Amino acid sequence: MNAPVKFDVIATASKSRDFVMQPPQSLDRITFNTPDDGVMAGYVSVIRQHLGNGERFAWVELDNELAGQFRGVPLADIITCDDAGSVRHNAAANGHSRRLYLADYSGSLANDLRSDSTSAE
Repeated sequence: MNAPVKFDVIATASKSRDFVMQPPQSLDRITFNTPDDGVMAGYVSVIRQHLGNGERFAWVELDNELAGQFRGVPLADIITCDDAGSVRHNAAANGHSRRLYLADYSGSLANDLRSDSTSAE
């Protein structure tokens, strides 16, 4: 007799990746779902944690937008990831790939505010 087919093995193999537990890396290209704009795509710059509730977000430079426009995407909203960020990092070292810059200017802003307040006195 034929052995019964185990459907749980097939279901496990087709299950998508949990991006909350295994987040994408920098320069990975992802697609994600948004409640207002639908499905969008872009390149991950960095994974940051929300200060209020601790939820982690991918800061994504959007495709078909001006350079430097980022969107915070909850990891649970990510649909796909190409996992090619490490290849892009290596190509960037040779100057053949795009570079993404998400900078934190809060330190320099605090210095500017401090200098402005002392000059006003």
